[in-house]
Amino acid sequence: DILNGTITSVLGATITAGTLTSAGTVTDILNGTITSVLGATITAGTLSSITSISQKSFVEQPDIGITTADALTPLPAVTTSVLGVYSFFVYNSGANPVNTQIEISADGTNYYVDTTGDNPLAAGSVDVLVPARFLKYTRVSYQSASVGLPSTINVILNAQGT
Repeated sequence: DILNGTITSVLGATITAGTLTSAGTVTDILNGTITSVLGATITAGTLSSITSISQKSFVEQPDIGITTADALTPLPAVTTSVLGVYSFFVYNSGANPVNTQIEISADGTNYYVDTTGDNPLAAGSVDVLVPARFLKYTRVSYQSASVGLPSTINVILNAQGT
């Protein structure tokens, strides 16, 4: 049901119980099916059910200009339960080497070290971290490879939805 909403563009649709010849604003679709929509934005309504999505969504989440320290520090966790494929791109833009690792969790509180990066990651180098195991939450932790020598890293999550 779409109640009090607006459909601005439909690439193709099948109407089985009537004819739609022109639509500016569609206010009610009851007992019908829209079989194809090229793109949609829902700004003030509720979408309660989706049977399938034919194209995988792309997600990118950058954390740029992070200063490392001596202590192992985690980035905020990503809820990866809805992602099919995901990787963390790490660029050491600073002057000193860094250590990185991927940690996973089922409850968002207790984390397990899943994968370590190409440690130490030299200044000016790039690494891609890919978890070996799957749990609901995933995060990257980082630290300076040498005590007292901070660096700067960029971490960019790239993912595809399921």
